Amino acid sequence: MSSLCLSARVSVEGNIEVVRTLGEALTNRDWTAFGDLVAEDCEWTDVPSGHTINGARELVDACRTFTSAFSDFVVQSVTLIGQNNLVANEWSARGTHDGPLPRPDGGRDEPTGRTFVRTGVGIVELLDGKIVRYRDYFDRQTMAEQLGLDQQ
Repeated sequence: MSSLCLSARVSVEGNIEVVRTLGEALTNRDWTAFGDLVAEDCEWTDVPSGHTINGARELVDACRTFTSAFSDFVVQSVTLIGQNNLVANEWSARGTHDGPLPRPDGGRDEPTGRTFVRTGVGIVELLDGKIVRYRDYFDRQTMAEQLGLDQQ
């Protein structure tokens, strides 16, 4: 195997490990590790809503807010596929709605005590071992229905 192929392979494996570690940091609420894995100017797009979070600090704040509404929230990578600087991350998540959940319209949903289980796929772009772009695809309506929330 040439050194060029070996170098590219290590880089792809390294990118996959960054994405896997990001999910572990989110599950463990390790905000320092989470923030260290994303570039300061990262873009994280919630594709179903069209909302984009810009920057590591804003992303960490959004994740803290979300997990405060689901104290038992866990996410794990099911399948990770890498090519060059891209990683496809098939993930599974679940959580019990036991805290207030802010809505994009400025309101909030009070805890329902219900649990959601959802799967999705993230398309992740990395540069120098940090996530610079993440496009997250999942079914927001099914989650709202599982939680008994009116999705507007």
